[in-house]
Amino acid sequence: MSYFILNNTSLKRFHTFQLDVIAEIVILPTDKNALISALRDYSDKKTVLIGKGSNMIFSQSSYDANTVFIVTTMVDLIELSDNLIHVDAGVTMNQFAWFTCENSIDGYAFCEDIPGTLGGALMMNAGQWQYTIGQYVKWIEVFDYDTQSVRIIYPEDDFFGYRYSRLNEMNVCVLEVALSIQKGEYMDILDLMLQYRRERYVKQPRQFPNAGSVFKRPKDKEGNSLFTWQLFDACDLRGFQIGDAQVSVKHPGFIVNTGNAKVADVQLVIAECKKRVKEQFDVDLELEWRVI
Repeated sequence: MSYFILNNTSLKRFHTFQLDVIAEIVILPTDKNALISALRDYSDKKTVLIGKGSNMIFSQSSYDANTVFIVTTMVDLIELSDNLIHVDAGVTMNQFAWFTCENSIDGYAFCEDIPGTLGGALMMNAGQWQYTIGQYVKWIEVFDYDTQSVRIIYPEDDFFGYRYSRLNEMNVCVLEVALSIQKGEYMDILDLMLQYRRERYVKQPRQFPNAGSVFKRPKDKEGNSLFTWQLFDACDLRGFQIGDAQVSVKHPGFIVNTGNAKVADVQLVIAECKKRVKEQFDVDLELEWRVI
């Protein structure tokens, strides 16, 4: 068997919000080929890919055998070849950033403290400030659910957008990505990585489990970008809590798990945030999280 199977297990350790959600089937592939085997073996089921589980939330407290969760964190090979970085989908952004630093490859310092894996990062074009992972992609190897085969995608100019990629419109699973190489200075890259980490630790709620920024940056009727945390403060949402799900006191752009939050608690907090912002500003908030 090229992958491990867990039955009736909690997903709490497989996602960063740490909700105690029970899944009847959880698959852990040991490498890329094992991932492909699992996708083919369970092609008659709904499959949910989990990397670090850092940008996802659940819609129910348990899932039967019709939904199979595949955890990709052991699919984690990184290689330098053909003047490209070849990265498996399960490689964490932190692991990838340190690999580039150790090899004096510039441009990827922003990845160091982004939670999640390369596979998830490609789905949402993860990034910070002016940098996104999509800027560096040369090609993406995917498993095509429709044909049950592996193919290569060469992204066009409009393939990636703000917290978006066209992968979301394709019935595919990311297996590997090839990224460009630009040589840099080790100490400069290291200093920048530590700077990014410090900025995030100062601003973000690291003392409680969370799934990252909850909502995409909204826009007003004129198309101007707004800051979610400013809207939330104006709506008196900072610290708003139902059960153990709380709008972070430190940064209201996050919802945190202060103890043993339930799926229903999180759903109610999200609904209240949307309701107040809509009523006060006539702005519709859109989730950045992926809802399972």
